[in-house]
Amino acid sequence: QAALPVGLRPPPPRLTLLSLCSQEWLSRFGYLPPADPTTGQLQTQEELTKAIAAMQRFGGLEATGILDEATLALMKTPRCSLPDLPAAAPARRRRQAPAPTTWSRRSLSWRVRTFPRDSPLGRDTVRALMHYALKVWSDITPLNFHEVAGSAADIQIDFSTADHNDAYPFDGPGGTVAHAFFPGDHHAAGDAHFDDDEPWAFRSSDAHEMDLFAVAVHEFGHAIGLSHVAATSSIMQPYYQGPVGDPLHYRLPYEDRVRVWQLYGVRESVSPTAQPDALEPEEPPLLPEPPDNRSNSP
Repeated sequence: QAALPVGLRPPPPRLTLLSLCSQEWLSRFGYLPPADPTTGQLQTQEELTKAIAAMQRFGGLEATGILDEATLALMKTPRCSLPDLPAAAPARRRRQAPAPTTWSRRSLSWRVRTFPRDSPLGRDTVRALMHYALKVWSDITPLNFHEVAGSAADIQIDFSTADHNDAYPFDGPGGTVAHAFFPGDHHAAGDAHFDDDEPWAFRSSDAHEMDLFAVAVHEFGHAIGLSHVAATSSIMQPYYQGPVGDPLHYRLPYEDRVRVWQLYGVRESVSPTAQPDALEPEEPPLLPEPPDNRSNSP
């Protein structure tokens, strides 16, 4: 049987599947509206090209609109579940982010409701990392966070897997690793969820592990009203970039400080033009030694 001319051959199945997967990814994170539920029609090639270019710009890549290897690699990078752009808005308005929501109160309570099941991190370490991740934001704003034991905490923290009764089901190791909800009057306002299928770690040199402190700082940025930003130096970029440093000494990049100051103002003890000196609590929670030293501990 004679082969069809090249121009008439159907595309390889892999490319068709790749196109469908990329459209689903672009839709999930706000770069494309979902497929028409009535007709099932997917996006045109022009719409797909524009969406890929927007995703590339947001991710710090050259905006070619071509689904190349670098773009596919970025799509596979572990990241936050929240979208980067408000997908429901008309295309001409997507560049304008919706008005952020903020907490009307300045004293907020938090608690870890569920802990990781199979993790080298003990419960006290998880609680300490959450304390310091929240402290990153309270050091420079009028916000104050305090841990409580009851069920009425403003910020509820959970480690969950797969579908856990919200709009952002987890997908196993890699993929989406965590999300948090913006302030508001809904029941989940401020809550943060971490994928319990991730290899959560702290002070680890293993590139395959996920630094809990770095991800928590990002998610608590959402919990107080910050959205994703394209700046590659920002803690609020959507992609996981690895550990950010020791929780006792980490300071937010200047752009993140400016954005949160626009929401809440500057803490009285902080100069907007200077690197703030963190005010330590009277009894800060203790963090363990690096994993390599644990075997030598008494």
